[in-house]
Amino acid sequence: MLVSLKWLREYVDVPEDVEAFSRRLTMASAEVEGLLRVGGDWDPELVRVGRVLAVEPHPRADRLRLATVDDGAVAPLRVICGAPNLEVGQRVAFAREGARIVDGRTGEAAVLARATIRGVESAGMVLSERELGLSEEHEGILVLPRDAPVGEPLTGYLGDVVLDVHVWPNRADLMSMVGIAREVAALEGGELRLPPEGHGEAGEPASEAVSIRIADPELCSRYIGAVIEGIEVGPSPRWMQERLLAAGMRPISNVVDVTNYVLMELGQPLHAFDLDRLEQRAGGSAPRIEVRAARRGERLLTLDGEHRELAPGMLVIADQAGPVALAGVMGGAETEVTESTTRILLEAARFQPSSIRTTSVGLGLRSESSTRFERGLSPDLCGAGAARATRLLEEVAGGSPRPGAVDAYPQPPGRAPIEVSRQRLETVTGLVLGEGEVEQLLASLGFEVLRRDAGFVVLPPWWRTDVAIAEDVAEEVVRLAGYDRLPATTIRGRVPPHEPQPLVELRERMRDALAAAGLREGISYSLTTREVLERVLPEEELQRRAPLRLANTLSAERELMRPTLRHALLEVVARNLRAGLPEIAIFEAARVYLARERASDGPLPDEREQVAGALSGAARDRWGMPAERSLDFFDAKGVLEAALAELGVECRYEPGEDAVLLAGRTARLEVGGSPVGVVGEVHPRVRGAFDIEQPVILFEIDLGRLLPHVSGRRLARPVLRFPAVEQDLAVIAPLSVPAESLRAAIARSPLVSEARIFDLYTGEQVPPGMRSLAFSIRYQAPDRTLTGEEARLEQERIAGLLAEEFGARQR
Repeated sequence: MLVSLKWLREYVDVPEDVEAFSRRLTMASAEVEGLLRVGGDWDPELVRVGRVLAVEPHPRADRLRLATVDDGAVAPLRVICGAPNLEVGQRVAFAREGARIVDGRTGEAAVLARATIRGVESAGMVLSERELGLSEEHEGILVLPRDAPVGEPLTGYLGDVVLDVHVWPNRADLMSMVGIAREVAALEGGELRLPPEGHGEAGEPASEAVSIRIADPELCSRYIGAVIEGIEVGPSPRWMQERLLAAGMRPISNVVDVTNYVLMELGQPLHAFDLDRLEQRAGGSAPRIEVRAARRGERLLTLDGEHRELAPGMLVIADQAGPVALAGVMGGAETEVTESTTRILLEAARFQPSSIRTTSVGLGLRSESSTRFERGLSPDLCGAGAARATRLLEEVAGGSPRPGAVDAYPQPPGRAPIEVSRQRLETVTGLVLGEGEVEQLLASLGFEVLRRDAGFVVLPPWWRTDVAIAEDVAEEVVRLAGYDRLPATTIRGRVPPHEPQPLVELRERMRDALAAAGLREGISYSLTTREVLERVLPEEELQRRAPLRLANTLSAERELMRPTLRHALLEVVARNLRAGLPEIAIFEAARVYLARERASDGPLPDEREQVAGALSGAARDRWGMPAERSLDFFDAKGVLEAALAELGVECRYEPGEDAVLLAGRTARLEVGGSPVGVVGEVHPRVRGAFDIEQPVILFEIDLGRLLPHVSGRRLARPVLRFPAVEQDLAVIAPLSVPAESLRAAIARSPLVSEARIFDLYTGEQVPPGMRSLAFSIRYQAPDRTLTGEEARLEQERIAGLLAEEFGARQR
């Protein structure tokens, strides 16, 4: 919000030190984000108030004239001027040679130089608004009021300081000049001078010209309609235009300018309807205004010339023929005030903030009025705004108000007193203030204070809609007293003991382990859509445990809480493949959200910590160079084994099934006989839904199920001092026997320190239904050096064990 200090001084005295005043306002009330000095470039010696003494025609130019101007210097100066509105006796803005001005043609800064035009020398200029940098107006010179003091520096007479103030969303009362003035009066201990609201009345009561009905008091708590007749539409006076320009608003006409002026002065949005047009729509009878929700199929031509389809629920102002305005957002073109308007219906209302925001955002219509309505105005402001605007229309537009504005106010709210104990006040603020000081601080802000034995009973002023609890009152006290008075103390009390969070700690350990295994971590949105989930979850599961839907979605793409991480990983894989990455190895550790299976479990979702990963693309050898094969199931299995080994967990891989993964290339992860996850190749149908054409390996682990099997202690085994004997064992086993089962049986031998598979073969040299597996076995004893014979005998025993348990025979 732009705050003109020249305008502000009409209501309260402002300190001369603008920088110090801005800092004080920032610390206590609203942040001053910028400071603009209007007329700061005007040299007080060269740019002054002048008086036109004479106007003569230019001897060699029909469109130019010679003006003799007295600017308080030793002698008047004759200059050349082409403005059509130049007249003798005018007070004008006059600049001498050397003054810094704005070039009227280019808009760039320039230094006024002496010039000779058609044989006549000119060493000065009568200035327009554009040349002063006040506006883009350049059709004529700026004419000052008749009482402007000749010879006074223009920076003192017309200059201003404008503050760019950021107002917090809860402080609707600060969105006006009077609101800022109230704060300044409280901060500086000055007197607040409120603008006059009294006005005359004549003719029949306003209730005979219009009736007003509020259909839903929840959406509109108050609506005032004042009738003003005898209006003469024209330009507003110069002082009003200057203030509106300083506030960043463009002057339009006296009627519109009055509504905008009161908006900036008091913070009350207003709208003026052409009453004659309303009567025409009502068939010549008195219009019946109704504040209601829009109905299906209704349309409105708004003031910006757009035909807008109104959604049901949008708040509108309507008459017998239909909507005439979007409440609090924009008026309708059919009832707008024009040059021929003589009678108006002036609206001052209080609309529900959420309703106005929904409409303004939905239609893309943001305005000064909607911004104020959205912050929550007091219904009491309507009366003050209507009375002030009526007075101004009487002054600047010749209006004659009808007696008794129509005031629809179904349920006037009462002001609830707030009890504040001394102890609570001191606890919240950290300040110990005397009772008299607390009363004085609150009274300066307009609060009514009653002293009680244990504290105070405080009644907030009607304009402070943001104050409702004791903590709000405490905030008012401390900000006005000054945050610099808060005592500086060190942290006291004991540091709270550490509360273990084993699931969170496991998640962090798993993240570190997967990163150490060469995977990159990703972070995805926790919200998605049903269409995306249908690609990775069977319809039966979506029906059985429907994903949780947000009550107020931010966008159509973020409406459901994710029950899995799979879709996010596949989206990342697809995006990176399109970008041309040859290798993708990613994971994400995050929560998923599942609906409770039983209503008795409560309304909150079942939040589960999961880790999921995906591998696709070209593999790399042990030296990190690209290999001639693609990443496959065994690469993912190796990553999981390395990560789980870091956690001290031994995992078994059993054949499994999953709707997303390819049958025969899917394994169920089991720890201690309990399933904890799954790993496998993504089904071509699923990856095709994500436009992925190459194989993708996916794994998923439920950390909640893994946690009971993770020990907080790591057992260390001594390094064996004696040399090992390494031998290979190749067996032919049925396809139904997992390789891990064979390896685990080999590793059970007390003389085997390590067993790993290094070759797998199926083909013509192997019987049907069988496959060949080769293991590298390290034999090592803790107390002696094994002989080759001992290793051979143990290997024969192991081969016999494999044949007996699994039907595997040695090749």
